[in-house]
Amino acid sequence: MELYELRHVVNFALDVIAGDPLLLEAEVCASWCEQQIAELSHDTAQPENAGPSLRDETACGFSILLVMADGAGRKIGFGVDRDDLSRDSIALALEIAKQSAVVDPGFTSLPKPPETTPTVSMLHDPAVMSLSDDAVAELASEALDGALSTFRETAVEAPFRLSGEVRSRTELLVVGNSHGLLAEDTATALLATLHGYLGPQHSRGIGSHSATHLKDFSPHDAGVEAATEALRARGGTALPAGEYAVVFGPRAVADLWQDLLLPALSLDTLANGTSPFEGRFGQQIASAFLTVVDEGRIPGLIGSRLITGDGLPTGSTTLIADGRLKSFLADTYQAQAMASKLGPLSPRNGMRHAMNGESFAMRPGIFPTNVTFASDEAVPRDALMAPITNGIYIGGLWAATFRRGAAPGDFIGTVVGPSFHIHEGKFAQPLLPRVLHIQDNVLDVLQRLTGLSTLRRPIVLTNGQSVVLAPELRCDRVSFVQRRG
Repeated sequence: MELYELRHVVNFALDVIAGDPLLLEAEVCASWCEQQIAELSHDTAQPENAGPSLRDETACGFSILLVMADGAGRKIGFGVDRDDLSRDSIALALEIAKQSAVVDPGFTSLPKPPETTPTVSMLHDPAVMSLSDDAVAELASEALDGALSTFRETAVEAPFRLSGEVRSRTELLVVGNSHGLLAEDTATALLATLHGYLGPQHSRGIGSHSATHLKDFSPHDAGVEAATEALRARGGTALPAGEYAVVFGPRAVADLWQDLLLPALSLDTLANGTSPFEGRFGQQIASAFLTVVDEGRIPGLIGSRLITGDGLPTGSTTLIADGRLKSFLADTYQAQAMASKLGPLSPRNGMRHAMNGESFAMRPGIFPTNVTFASDEAVPRDALMAPITNGIYIGGLWAATFRRGAAPGDFIGTVVGPSFHIHEGKFAQPLLPRVLHIQDNVLDVLQRLTGLSTLRRPIVLTNGQSVVLAPELRCDRVSFVQRRG
């Protein structure tokens, strides 16, 4: 599939729609996505089953969003067709959109073409677009070799298991509307994720690596990390419940932001009245050293895009500046709907991030691109941990969720690993996973932050298309309860 083919479909559909006097506005999206996925599994108990298993997934199609004149007002309809980009397919999607149209009081208008478009060098890699299945399988073997060589170098005798995948993704996207907007993008991504399980203590480790360009991709490093983390987690102990000073590792930072803070900083959550940041626009919500920005165009990070799913340019959105709430993640729909309350917000996060590659089949929703952290007070990890006499380094959090709805900010999250007791500013014993659970308030935790590290680790979120460029964050006090299982 080529971009010009998708562009032709979008333009033809817009021409067809322009001839219907009942249609006030229209938007057409066409996309094509190919994913090559090599699944990995290695078990010392069943060595004959080792090696990657490869599969290909391709999704192609288009959608039409209509704004129709109606006696009761304006109705919005959405129609989709898959796999077929013919004239008959366009007619079918158009009919589906008309039949599904309903009144949407929150809708204002489709976006107009931007007056200026930022210039940027190409973000995708043609080498990824031409990868063969054999090449992807070889990348998966590199990930597996990284883990196996690490275990062998430490002369591990205990049984172990490895599982994970290496994924190559190429996506073409074209978005146009009846106001003359026409935009397109090509995105490539490579992602390796490997889990290591080491018996008999069932210590676990996870390793990952991601890149947009083949030359920057190292699946071997993901394998080394998974094995190294599993080895570090051996001999875990349990700490009693209570309050501890904490250093959140990069994965734990990404977990907190993915599960709690990014949804709370999204304009749709605010519009629904379920954000703990309701009424806090412009106020101090975190320690004054912290600045958090969503950066849509960082070369090499797989969250980067040239355009949003609305067809508008991506860019930079400062969410928190010196601890103050400055903005929200927004798409066109919510930016228009909330303008009277918050003033103008730039809609740089209206993405069509479908995990199955069917971007065309969804209307834009609010997703982060690359979430970055900055502070003039950032220090190396040793300096960050040095003031802590008795604390916890949290390697990962599982299932961080608000306890009584998001608005009050109370949450719970399970400490997984590898996590460690901090004694006199140094790593001490590893902690048993799933024993300690954070039970605190996210608004209070943000205010209790006392430092961050110079490390910036790209952690890909579960949608596979957003990144948190995560540091380590120190908090002077976090409350824990203990519960096994």
